[in-house]
Amino acid sequence: MKCPYIAFLCIFTLLPGLGCQTGLPIDIGGITGSKMSDEEKIALVLDDVQKGMEGRRIYRVLSHVARSYKDRDGRDYEMLRKDLNVLLRNYRAINITRTPPRVQVSGDRARVVDTFGAVADSASPIKYPPVNLQGQVIIMMERFGDTWQIVEWGMVR
Repeated sequence: MKCPYIAFLCIFTLLPGLGCQTGLPIDIGGITGSKMSDEEKIALVLDDVQKGMEGRRIYRVLSHVARSYKDRDGRDYEMLRKDLNVLLRNYRAINITRTPPRVQVSGDRARVVDTFGAVADSASPIKYPPVNLQGQVIIMMERFGDTWQIVEWGMVR
């Protein structure tokens, strides 16, 4: 298994379906009288993806990924789901640190640059080496109704 491949899977936390384990959506802005900006909504989605990865909750991650997902390496939603299953089965502790994302919204699409650090302990170090990496990813997101979902993800090259 190549390190960039592990990086893709591990850092997908930066990247967003299926059954969602995060509960019903609640519009806090409607309660307090203030509206969240698209940038704030996107940041919350990415935070939830990170929590899903760290908590090893695949459906929490996939709930933020569009069924039309396609990345630069040709992976679609189903391939991503399978890859995440392999990752979460073979890595025990996943810890991710992120800086605030840089978000550019244009209509119903957004481009996000996210900087991260990730550490993951392997259940089988010979087959899956421990991960310790830093980098940046570009995440393309699209608004579906009132939610933002990830439609593409890739490392900054």
